[in-house]
Amino acid sequence: MVSVDPPIEKQVVTRLEEWTTPGDVGILAEWEDVTDPRGTPVTVTSVRLDGLLPETTAFRTSTDLGPLESVSSDSVERTLQRNLASELVSELIKTHLGDGGVANDQTSVLVLLGLGGLYPFTRASELLDELDRRNVNATVGVPFPGSVEGGRLCFFMEDARHYYPAHRIDDKIVEGVLTDV
Repeated sequence: MVSVDPPIEKQVVTRLEEWTTPGDVGILAEWEDVTDPRGTPVTVTSVRLDGLLPETTAFRTSTDLGPLESVSSDSVERTLQRNLASELVSELIKTHLGDGGVANDQTSVLVLLGLGGLYPFTRASELLDELDRRNVNATVGVPFPGSVEGGRLCFFMEDARHYYPAHRIDDKIVEGVLTDV
């Protein structure tokens, strides 16, 4: 996980999407000869979480709660928060892993993009916990909109909810780090 200054998350997402799909989807040109110790090629695939959102039952239920004037924002938020992480991971598995998708092992890198667009409905910790519960073994990278404070990841500068096993990259992506951001 690497923290990203929230105001530039969208630009970083665009840049990472371009980086992960230069020609052949999921294989970076400069990574074509990169292999693991067994000689298995390493692949990198970006996944737009906000692109998976409309495929979830939680999203469809939230948009089908009735006329806007009779729906409270609390009911929409509760509906999304209850199941969104689980349903996003289900969609990710269905559309990106397994048959015709990337291998479910550590030689496949999934870069999960657009996490900030799902705030406050789901958080990185919930997604990582769900990926772990579903035995997703791919290496997962997450540009995390927030900061590292006192060794803890703070989503949108809020306190971290709980510990989750993630390798943290302490350098934050800020404006100017990437030449086109």
